[in-house]
Amino acid sequence: MSNFTVRASQILGEDRVRQLQAEGSIAAQIKAVRKRIGLSQEQLADLAGLPKSTIGRIEAGLNSPSVNTLTKIARALKADLVIQGSESSSLSHN
Repeated sequence: MSNFTVRASQILGEDRVRQLQAEGSIAAQIKAVRKRIGLSQEQLADLAGLPKSTIGRIEAGLNSPSVNTLTKIARALKADLVIQGSESSSLSHN
């Protein structure tokens, strides 16, 4: 764990830091897949049936998306929604 993460955990609590890290990881993955397949935020929003502002806020790390929203985004990206831990599980939404 980096010094920043240790200090943030002391201030915010370890659970909150883990939550922020997970949200950042989700945001980065959505943005990377969207760009890799050549979609704009607006195009992704249209395909997912969401406002463009929602996609922008998620990618900027300003929104914590619900499972329903993540499912819509995964379907629009033709991607799997994956939860990883000591054993990997995946939920396919194709």
